[in-house]
Amino acid sequence: MKRLILFTLVFALFFSLAGAQNFVPQPFLKGQLHLRTGVRKAVGAFQRRQHFDAQYYRLFFKIDLDHRYIQAHMHGRFQNLQDTLSLITLDFTSQLKIDSVSGAVASYVQDGSFLDLKLKHTYQKGDTFSVDVYYSGNPEVVGSPSFVFDYLPNEDLYVWTLSEPYGARDWWPCKDTPADKADSVDVVVTVPENCLVASNGILINTAEGPEPGLKTFYWHEGYPIATYLVSLVAGPLWHFQDYYHYSLSDSMLLDYYVFPEAYAAAQVVFKEVPDYLDALSYFYGPYPFLKEKYGMAQFGWGGGMEHQTITSVGGVYPTWRFLYVHELGHQWFGDKVTCASWKDIWLNEGFATYSEALYAQWAGFFDLPPGMKAYHAYMDELVYTDDGTIIIPDTSDFSKIFSGIVYHKGAWVLHMLRHVIGDSAFFASLRAYLDDSRWTYGSVTTQDFIQTCERISGKNLQTFFDQWLNYPFYPKYEYKWKVFESRKGNVQIGVTIRQTQKQTLYVMPLDIRFVFADSSDTTISVENNQFTQDYTFVLKEEPVQILLDPDHWVLSENREETPATYTQVPEIYRIYPNPSHEGVWIELRHLLPVKVTLNIYSVLGQKVRTLNQQQNQFYLHTYYWDGKNDRGEPVASGVYFVRTAAEMYPPQQKKIVILR
Repeated sequence: MKRLILFTLVFALFFSLAGAQNFVPQPFLKGQLHLRTGVRKAVGAFQRRQHFDAQYYRLFFKIDLDHRYIQAHMHGRFQNLQDTLSLITLDFTSQLKIDSVSGAVASYVQDGSFLDLKLKHTYQKGDTFSVDVYYSGNPEVVGSPSFVFDYLPNEDLYVWTLSEPYGARDWWPCKDTPADKADSVDVVVTVPENCLVASNGILINTAEGPEPGLKTFYWHEGYPIATYLVSLVAGPLWHFQDYYHYSLSDSMLLDYYVFPEAYAAAQVVFKEVPDYLDALSYFYGPYPFLKEKYGMAQFGWGGGMEHQTITSVGGVYPTWRFLYVHELGHQWFGDKVTCASWKDIWLNEGFATYSEALYAQWAGFFDLPPGMKAYHAYMDELVYTDDGTIIIPDTSDFSKIFSGIVYHKGAWVLHMLRHVIGDSAFFASLRAYLDDSRWTYGSVTTQDFIQTCERISGKNLQTFFDQWLNYPFYPKYEYKWKVFESRKGNVQIGVTIRQTQKQTLYVMPLDIRFVFADSSDTTISVENNQFTQDYTFVLKEEPVQILLDPDHWVLSENREETPATYTQVPEIYRIYPNPSHEGVWIELRHLLPVKVTLNIYSVLGQKVRTLNQQQNQFYLHTYYWDGKNDRGEPVASGVYFVRTAAEMYPPQQKKIVILR
């Protein structure tokens, strides 16, 4: 689930940044939500859930808004996966009352968050069977947003759902795991006739309800879908539509349901959605549910949730564009391919967060135009430096499942991988991962992604993923450099890189950028695989500055160990051309916090000219003497001396020859 915003703390920030069109919402951790999977039979129930496959659900809901009450019916079709099967266990909350069961069910036991169904017959491997569960009550759970009776800003009642990660069981009996997607789901909802219902897939019919004053909506999701992605928002919402033209002759419905107060704003803000679709389709391939729709439905949670084909959003603001992009990114990563276990939630959240950075590359970020500078600026907003591992060992703790590490560091893993294997292999890997017939529209693991990247790139990436997924923190680099030998056309440079972190050694390619006096530069990539490592480079000229990982492709801290000679005195480093027929360039090296001027003297000790700095780059300071005196007259041929002048520092002097 994406980027949730705690209204009481963050809303003031939203409005203070109203002029910042690219504000990035920060994730709100769901640690206050309660795990409702039960304890009594957790192991046994898990084992029994592995014995059958969920193929289809048809869900009927009659919603009484005034009394916060539902009457419901789940019809499910399942297939036996073991030799014989006579008992299945579904996930289902105990606070809803079962009215009756039918189909293949002989009897039931409802205990905690589990529903044991004894079947009328013993089924053989491959057999299919259907069960029907009729139930009623108030599905609301204190502290959980799984099913909520809520109020619109105008005080009208409405209903919304948010089932990630374990909430589907709070409002319908199911095999509640992302590892088993149903092939399709129908959601049939009866509400007062002044209400609308938004849900997954295609609205195939609306009809009068079973009683006067009621109306029934028939939604069909024809793509495989995980239980936590099944959604409904029902109430007196306002509705409008648009179309996404994904080719010259084809289009897809864009379907929007919002609070009445947000209707006018939504018609403006959501005009950007086709551009979001263009961007992510460019990077990932076609939108995965083109045969159905993409839509957004406003709900009462302070952020967004990537319900399949119908994202739920807590607000309609132009500053939320990157949240909308994040939720759209989930339609590929999270909905088309879904993490098989919540321990691999980074496969959903890290990828969706990275989609935001790709949109910055596509559309620009703040004042930066589209391109890599905007992309890097966005990634710098996502830097994650806290403790923790991306693979979540304890999925019973909501605060760990939805911690910032899976969003931000997860995105950084992808950012670093892009540099490690290169753009071509990186984007080819993403598409191959999405389209692999073994799991497309199904469930995936981290290892599935790793193996895909290795196959496409031809590189062994186990070390890369291990160090970034299974270890906390990040590398801290210190580097220094010196000139071993400097001859015309042949400069030998030594660079030493040390990793100073106390955690694991990181094996990463590192870019080293050499900057020269004329502001030109060259970048060389090295493999860094030791705690202390020396490198030697031969260049055509001596650099004035060296930068480690200048484009920030590695989640790290970098610090140069500055040579002491650059900090003691203002050193006259180079004068060129010398001799000169006209003017000369003079370069000083220092890191002094004081102004340094240069004085030109004749051989008789007379001051000819005072020079001020023309430009500087880090510790290199450049001056220019045009060969004239303070009156603007050309000096005569001869020997002159340039001398530094800096308060509290001894002067340095060198000779200049002028030839007329």
